[in-house]
Formats: sequence, structure tokens, C-alpha cells
Amino acid sequence: MSSSEVPHAEFSGLVIVADPEDQVAVEVRDFVRESGHEAAVLDVFDAAQMFTVTVDEDTAVVEPALPMVLRLPAPPLLRISFDAEFQLNECLAHLWAVAALTPAPVINRPAPGALGSSVSASAALTELRAGLPAGSVEVFSSRPPEPDGPPAAGGAGEHGDGAQWWVQDLGSWTTRPWPEQPAGTGPYRARWSDPEPLFENVVVLGDHAWPCSAVELDGLRLEERSSEVVARLGLLLASVVWRISPDLTSAQPVLVEPFPDVEQLRMVWLGLGPRLLKVLFP
Repeated sequence: MSSSEVPHAEFSGLVIVADPEDQVAVEVRDFVRESGHEAAVLDVFDAAQMFTVTVDEDTAVVEPALPMVLRLPAPPLLRISFDAEFQLNECLAHLWAVAALTPAPVINRPAPGALGSSVSASAALTELRAGLPAGSVEVFSSRPPEPDGPPAAGGAGEHGDGAQWWVQDLGSWTTRPWPEQPAGTGPYRARWSDPEPLFENVVVLGDHAWPCSAVELDGLRLEERSSEVVARLGLLLASVVWRISPDLTSAQPVLVEPFPDVEQLRMVWLGLGPRLLKVLFP
């Protein structure tokens, strides 16, 4: 049985498509309601049943035209049943059309070629799509991959991107320095990086961006650069994690997260919250 909220027939507020237990979805819903607007969190199945897409010659009409926030949960790693998988895919396809065609604001609106954005589990591919300089070699494997050759002399990796080989489990998203093993059963991704990295997280909403720490890094232009990266990847809301050099003079983006977690958003909510309302209810 669905645990979604069922909006009333005259509902005209924000539809948040997410797991009903998603903390970000719940907090955004509550914030929007406190601001005087309606909002509801719906799972994929209930959200798909809310909308109708009608095509007349070359014109598509989505009804109702409601603002949306997409935080689509990942599909199960193992097939539960053919029927369940078929139903999920049909609902996702319908939501794709709804979110792509509606004239109402959508965060994050799907691209023509993908339900999600251009962000990939591969950091190297994401760098390419975002127009960023290529980083170090990246390895995917069913087993924790050993280092791709020894680090070059002088402490830099083979591609000048750090002297530590980091291994990530793509099921649990935990990362550990080699030879430690991350929690999980794989598959795995590995790459060279700094042994003791410094990070800054920047949350982006359109052309506005907010760093999550109070460290003075104005010379690195992280807010402006983060907005550019997010726009190239076809996103409206995302967080960009930057690896900062020890002397604080340079920064390299290492992760773009299209579904920022609740802790990241809380750090910048005083700026993000009011801006979010302006985007969703122009």
C-alpha cells in the first residue's frame, strides 16, 4: 500500500516526487506549507496518476500544470518481479513526459535524453559533460581494484591528481583509502586523489549558490564556477563538492550531487529557502 499523501481534487500546490520517507522532501513540503502554499509528497506511482498528457498534432498539454520537485528514488538493485518492474518503468516514463513538457517550474527537469541529468556515476564522464579538465584515471570493477600503477615521483599520482588511491563501493557509497575496503559488496570505483583532502561543498539553485562553510575562499570563485558546472549538466538544484589545495589557492570539483541531502541544505537554508519559493511560485 502506498504511503503517499493523496491531494484533494482542487489541489494546486507543489508536487514533490520522492520516497515519502525522504527527509529533504518532508522538510521542503513543511516549509512550503508554512509559507502559505499547498504541497504534497507523492511516490512515483501516485504522482504518475495525478497528471494527464494530451498531444494534439505538434502540441502537448500537461494537466494539471503544477510545480514539481523530482527526487526520484533509485530503482531496486534486484528485480522484485517482472510486473512490478514494468509498472515502475511505465510510471517513470509518464513522469518523464510530464516533467519535461509541463510549463510549470520543475526541479530538476529531465533532459530529452535522460530522466535524470547528465551526472554519471563516473566522475570522469561527469567532468567531460561539464566541460571540466580531465582528472586522474578512473577504474570500475566487480572487486576492489588495486592501484593503477604506483604514484609518480614527487607525491603526485600518475595523472598529477594526488598520491592516494581511493576505492568507493557504488552500493553503499562509502569510500576508503587503499588497502582498506569500503563497506558493501560492490561494484567498485577507484581513482587517485589527495591523501588528506580538504573539501568545500557549494549548494546551487539556478544562478544562485551558497558555500556550506565559513572559510574565506573568495579568490577561487566557487559560487560562480559551481553555478556554471550545474547549468552545463542540465540541473537547477544540486551540490558541488570541491577539493581544495592545502594552500587554498586552487580547487577541483570531485562530485556533483543532483539530490543534496538534508544536512547540506540545512547549512544554507536561510538563503536557499526563500529563493526556492521564488523559483517554484514565480
